[in-house]
Amino acid sequence: MQTTATNRIETSLSSLSPREVEILYWIAEGKGSKEIAATLHLSVHTVQKHTKNIYRKLDVHNKIEALNKTKWLIASLYRNRN
Repeated sequence: MQTTATNRIETSLSSLSPREVEILYWIAEGKGSKEIAATLHLSVHTVQKHTKNIYRKLDVHNKIEALNKTKWLIASLYRNRN
């Protein structure tokens, strides 16, 4: 049976859209908004909007916090399943 903590972690991760996950991946690769926009054939404004949505959904304020929280969520999910 899954714990409440596991459910919260899965909810946090699943709240991200596929596009937001893709942008988070490129952020983790060290790409800036302009590079991500060019890679995904989006406007810089669209990438910035997705990035702000990621921050809001993860309850963070910047890229470093977003990446750290994502790592923590994934590690916690793994730990709770094993």
